[in-house]
Amino acid sequence: MLLLCIQKESRGRRLTEWENGYFWAVWQDLRSRTVGQGFLAAAGSLGAAVSLLSGRSVLGLLSSAAVGIFLLILGQITDGGIGEGDGWFFIVTGFFLEPTENFMLFLSGLIFCSVYSLAYMAASFIGGVGVRQKRLPFLPFLLPVGLWLVPS
Repeated sequence: MLLLCIQKESRGRRLTEWENGYFWAVWQDLRSRTVGQGFLAAAGSLGAAVSLLSGRSVLGLLSSAAVGIFLLILGQITDGGIGEGDGWFFIVTGFFLEPTENFMLFLSGLIFCSVYSLAYMAASFIGGVGVRQKRLPFLPFLLPVGLWLVPS
């Protein structure tokens, strides 16, 4: 029983730290279309330390970070078509979230971004404006999902 309370408390602490970092990263990406490397390194170090101290295994952390690793590989294959910061962001969130939560965060953000992109393309097509070189920051599309994920 005591172990369960400790696990719940450390999970709550991880989510509180995750919330602060999450909203800061979304704000940075929205404002400047980059997420600071120093911020990601600090958040990743904090997340890994808290997760390991709360009893998560290294294999558990790697499985949670798999989404980010996949995005980094895709970014290399597409020669920067996917921002490196997005991959590192999902590695960091993997330290705070369970694998299914991190994957759900990514997939839901992808759905929101896709819907927005289709609407933007349709409006641009109707208005006669080209959108071929348009680049969107991805992290702001995670905001609705992150707000929903935090209380759970």
